[in-house]
Amino acid sequence: MRFRLRRTSARLRRRLHSFPKLPGIIFPVVLALIFFSLVFSGYHLLFDDSNLDHSLARTLLRRGLPIAWEEEPNGGLLDVRSLIYLLTDYDLKDPLTILEETLPFFARSLPGFRIWEERPFVFVQELSFAPDPIRPAPADSVFEQKTAARALIYHTHTSEMYLGRTVSASQSNQAHYQFRNLADPAITGVMAVGRHLTNALNQLGIKTLHETRIHTLPNINHSYSNSEKTVREILAKQRELEMVIDLHRDAGVPNPSTVINGRSVARLALVIGTAERIPLVHANYQANLDFAQRIKDVCDEMYPSLMRPIQVRQDARYNQHLHPKSIIIELGSVENTLEEALLAAELLANVLARVL
Repeated sequence: MRFRLRRTSARLRRRLHSFPKLPGIIFPVVLALIFFSLVFSGYHLLFDDSNLDHSLARTLLRRGLPIAWEEEPNGGLLDVRSLIYLLTDYDLKDPLTILEETLPFFARSLPGFRIWEERPFVFVQELSFAPDPIRPAPADSVFEQKTAARALIYHTHTSEMYLGRTVSASQSNQAHYQFRNLADPAITGVMAVGRHLTNALNQLGIKTLHETRIHTLPNINHSYSNSEKTVREILAKQRELEMVIDLHRDAGVPNPSTVINGRSVARLALVIGTAERIPLVHANYQANLDFAQRIKDVCDEMYPSLMRPIQVRQDARYNQHLHPKSIIIELGSVENTLEEALLAAELLANVLARVL
């Protein structure tokens, strides 16, 4: 019996000696298992629809990564695809994002894919030095030499469209263009209006930048996180900016149009987020609110029926903590036509020119 045990022990030792690299493999394998276990557990803890109380875990994530919680007022939680995009700018479903990050010149060329239709003005008065008394100069060619930009226009919800009709809740996706990728050359309604507003402000002597980067990919729920990165990047380079406008299109507005000088135009609304009811910090929201009130006062004087009351939201900050004169402008509603929104953009340009 002892002889058999010795023989079995000897065989076991010989087999173990035949795998000299086994101890070196065990540690990384165990480490990988622990990592994937933590990821799996954390995902289900934060995002699974179980009956567990996730408030503590979500609070910790808010504190550690606040940008991930700058979301829609009624939006969903951060999914894996959005989290990876937020942290790395890589979209798992869009290989072009890898080219954008690794080849900077490729990213700079993306806006050039769009072919803009430069529309004539109706309400904007021409300046004596205007290069063309009928058609506006392109937004990217005015004061290009040495003049510092004074205003920035961008779109958190780049996908918003004007349909000229009411859209039911079940058809809400029709009001948003579905971008294929970041290089999609489509021009949405809100982008076209932003371009026209930019041209109008430039024509009035206020050099304005129009950022058309797509922020609704990989999904619209976390577009504010995407646009925050864009605005931070621009503010770091354009320190002379006096005004930052996040231009949107509203929906479900009871009276979306008004008549000014015999033309039907879309109505406007300013939106300010104070973040008083959420963990995000926005200590200086009063500066944004004061600026919005000044715009409202001037607009009411110039075009009494154009602007709706200012909307103050305590459950969001809309990236307005980045600049004291940052505002959201809801220019028109989905029920408006694009033509009505373009005319309203010209009236808004006249108002902003007087405010600045």
